[in-house]
Amino acid sequence: MILDSTFIIYSSLIIACLIPLYIYRQKVFSFAYKTGSLEFFIKDLKQHMQRNHPKISLDYSIIEKTKDEKDIRIRETLIVEDIISQFFYHEYEKNTQKGISREKLWSTYEEKSFSNPKTPNDWIERRELAWIRDENKCNRCGMEIKLDDTFTTFAKDIAQGGGYNFENIIILCSDCNKVLNDKNPKNTIASLNLNDALIKYVEG
Repeated sequence: MILDSTFIIYSSLIIACLIPLYIYRQKVFSFAYKTGSLEFFIKDLKQHMQRNHPKISLDYSIIEKTKDEKDIRIRETLIVEDIISQFFYHEYEKNTQKGISREKLWSTYEEKSFSNPKTPNDWIERRELAWIRDENKCNRCGMEIKLDDTFTTFAKDIAQGGGYNFENIIILCSDCNKVLNDKNPKNTIASLNLNDALIKYVEG
């Protein structure tokens, strides 16, 4: 096949224009690149995790592993993705919890604490007292949560004979509930609120 000379000329011109555009792409498309120091980003990220999720042990070696990445925005994104992944896969074992002092219990507490597929009619009171017992914090990550945002699970599942007694009630935040609720296929890493909380430091 013989190429038309006009086609060859135009193609050469286009290539000649694209080469410098590729070479200087970071300057031309500066809005898509982030430059500057990583110091404040790392400081803010660590403070956020320590303040909001103090029970999650994190490995920050990803910072060193990404040192060769020239685009800071990409590097920050890689670091955030690693931290979120560590949060999601953090090992957590459901254990027996603290009880509630007997003077705060009511007359029907014991009889309604036994294992039953049907939630007892005093469940709202039980959840609130368990939340107060845990100082309004998630048992898995340590995040402070409002009562209305509280989720629960059990040290021993109800289906396996666990009861509704306080020692069996575990308080969780929304994200930790998603992590532990493996029966819901929508509860993935991408669904965590932590994604939005940390990405703001990348976009800042």
